[in-house]
Amino acid sequence: MIPVATAREMRAIDEETIRHHVPGLTLMERAGEGVRDEIVGHWDKKTGRRVVVVCGKGNNGGDGFVISRLLKRDGYQVRVHLVGKAGDVKGDALAMLKRCRNAGIGIKEVTLERLTALAEDLAAADVVVDALFGTGFEGEPEGIAANVITLINQTQASTIAVDIPSGVDATTGEAALAVSADVTVAMGLPKRGHLFFPGKALAGELVIADIGIPYEVVRRAGIKVFLLTRQDVKAALPQRPGDAHKWSCGHVVCVCGSTGLTGAAALSAHSALRAGAGLVTLAIPRSLNAIMEAKLTEVMTLPVDETPQGSFSLKALDTLRELAKRANCVVVGPGLSQHEETVGMVRALLPTLGCPCVLDADGINAFAGRADELRSAKGPLVITPHIGEASRLFGVDKAEIAPRLVEFAAEKARHLGAVLVLKGAPTVVAGPRGEVFINPTGNQGLATAGSGDVLTGIIAGLVAQGVPPLKAAFCGAFIHGVCGDLLLAEERYFGFLAGEIADAIPTAIWSVLSEME
Repeated sequence: MIPVATAREMRAIDEETIRHHVPGLTLMERAGEGVRDEIVGHWDKKTGRRVVVVCGKGNNGGDGFVISRLLKRDGYQVRVHLVGKAGDVKGDALAMLKRCRNAGIGIKEVTLERLTALAEDLAAADVVVDALFGTGFEGEPEGIAANVITLINQTQASTIAVDIPSGVDATTGEAALAVSADVTVAMGLPKRGHLFFPGKALAGELVIADIGIPYEVVRRAGIKVFLLTRQDVKAALPQRPGDAHKWSCGHVVCVCGSTGLTGAAALSAHSALRAGAGLVTLAIPRSLNAIMEAKLTEVMTLPVDETPQGSFSLKALDTLRELAKRANCVVVGPGLSQHEETVGMVRALLPTLGCPCVLDADGINAFAGRADELRSAKGPLVITPHIGEASRLFGVDKAEIAPRLVEFAAEKARHLGAVLVLKGAPTVVAGPRGEVFINPTGNQGLATAGSGDVLTGIIAGLVAQGVPPLKAAFCGAFIHGVCGDLLLAEERYFGFLAGEIADAIPTAIWSVLSEME
């Protein structure tokens, strides 16, 4: 797994590396080489011969001076603009500025009066390198820097950002005004700001350059946030032996559905099968059973006692408890409704379940303002809220959750001793020991009714096959996103349906399993 750093963590890693392992000038040279390699790989001297490098006064600008020198040596036409005065450049960046000049590259100092010269060079450029601000930037660009960023964004040239697009907060991804890059080359490790919007959109394609930071330095930093990769998911997915049978592949019981909300029940049950569960039984209010038997050919159904409104009754408790004894995983929530008696049934059922449980949708809403009751869950618990459901569950305003998704998820998962899947863009999965996994897959097409029910079914299907709950949760999020990516490549538009997402699950899993090492 790839550690994901905050700005502070990355600064500490850089400082220890320079102090004990690799000189700062060497790191800067390697950073420049990483960006140079990316430019050469994307744009040869014929298609991208005119390169404009926009440098700041700090180490990010120092990287830009290295890039300029290397590209000129490779035969590119390079023009360098420094936002500030050369006399204000210090340390390693100053050393690289001097090497740049010694290579015969003129450096133009950008002032308000000279913005026109920069604009003219940008208009003629094939490639623009953004080396203005680095990961230490916070706040909003002001003055001439704001003008420069605006000019960069107006150019028709391809833009490549050094470490992070200038103006993006490397820890949060927040940006009031920032460079919109086609490619970002991150040095050493990805930063959280690369993965959370709007920073994710502004970064474009993310490339991670190995600049020689020792593994031990990263390990000692104690980072507990990781970017999921296909290799991580592939290693965690269940392997089905040749003599497998339906009982060996796990039994999922779904406690889902009510009048008007049968689709959620069907999607979660169907998705559990698509994810590889051997059997799925859907417990459903009695009056809805015939509908579900017709809709779900492969899923077994069990009609149970209901309220007059067509939701689960408290009288169904004993039946559900007995059914759950035969399950490897129980899904509680999709389409349940918030009927008072149904809410009471959910709160009474959860503490008695001995097997793992995936709690979603109205199963979560049943505990709104009562999150601590979830600590009484008898078996392992996976909770899958979006921000709105998390807000109701924990009694915290959404505005307090959104800027600190990672910290929030880690705190709540640790407090409850559960796995928390905080659905969004991106989805964040937190474990009971405070570890957090950020999912990189998926797209806007997953923002459709029933999409979350599909994710719940995938996670439950994996748990039923013996995948530990935390791994099942992050694998489920990753596969769910791959389904969306496959559909977008096929449909070329975002209007796909939750049922189509579910039907793409086997292909998505196979695409991960067949990934070359």
